[in-house]
Amino acid sequence: MADLKDIYSETFITKLGTQVHRALPAFSVARFQAACLTTDWADLKLMERRNRITVALHQQLPTDFEEAAPILRQIAPDFTGLSGICLPNYVAQYGLNHWQTAMDLLAELTRYSSSEFAIRPFLLKEPQRTCQRMTAWSHSSDAAVRRLASEGIRPRLPWGMRLPQFMADPAPVMAILENLIADESDYVQKSVANNLNDISKDNPAVVIAFAQRHWGQRSQTDWILTRGLRTLFKQGQPEALALQGYALTAGQSMTVDLAPAQQAVTIGGRTALTYAVQSSAATELPVYLGYRVHYVRLHQAAGVKDFFIKRAQIKPGQTLQGTVKIKWQQLTTRKLYPGQHRIELLVNTQPVAAAQVDLHAEV
Repeated sequence: MADLKDIYSETFITKLGTQVHRALPAFSVARFQAACLTTDWADLKLMERRNRITVALHQQLPTDFEEAAPILRQIAPDFTGLSGICLPNYVAQYGLNHWQTAMDLLAELTRYSSSEFAIRPFLLKEPQRTCQRMTAWSHSSDAAVRRLASEGIRPRLPWGMRLPQFMADPAPVMAILENLIADESDYVQKSVANNLNDISKDNPAVVIAFAQRHWGQRSQTDWILTRGLRTLFKQGQPEALALQGYALTAGQSMTVDLAPAQQAVTIGGRTALTYAVQSSAATELPVYLGYRVHYVRLHQAAGVKDFFIKRAQIKPGQTLQGTVKIKWQQLTTRKLYPGQHRIELLVNTQPVAAAQVDLHAEV
């Protein structure tokens, strides 16, 4: 499978240079290619390639941003998706002293790619003015622009610079989310949910209060809130569970059996984990089943990861049972080490039973 960074390929560089040349005949495609595709190009990561392209564009575009902006606007429809973020990045790098033109251009460019990374330097330099513009964007008739109002101001946007002022005080962000919580667009809804999840990591009480105020109004609003509360839910935050109908103490009314099909396994192998949960409660209970793996880390430190099994309604005396297959494979995001791994069955995020698996090194 190709690396994500390869969206910025030699073919892409040639296409981008050609389109700029059509808008600006003095622009040399060959010079642009040479500036980008230096000997270290293969070693550059995605965002490093993006930044290289931005600098190479600036070497030949008009030095006056007001003159360069119309060229970016003209070629933008030909560069959609993730690869197109090199154009908003130009605005972030060279348009900071041209706020009005930059804002108008970012709203245009986000329709073809996304300006979520590019808006952030403006939020750091002129937070009040930029927040006001993003609040106005949250009322736009264009879903891409409304989505930018949320995604661009996320305090912990992946790959983007963090916004510490909104991690400390998310009030300006919450004002925008108030405008978008009932948005009809899936594109916007996902962003609002992820924004709420970001905020919950630094200001859980703010997100809980927001969710309690809006819960039950519309189905799409509840979907947004459920996604936005996912970190607090996994942490067993009682209010987050209660909104979705789950009692933190439900596991106390369960008889539980949990066992791995094998106690020892080699890295690269699998474990089949069988479970049975019987309710002794007097009424039907909603349950969220999951399991938690306590991974052995380097120097025997523990690393914890929760996994989802199913949501269900369990009646008095009813038994839920099943098998979970755990793959003990090395991942780029998680390295496995030999040792005793503890696996817990979770009912409404709370451990109710545990089993041990001895993980051995590959032969």
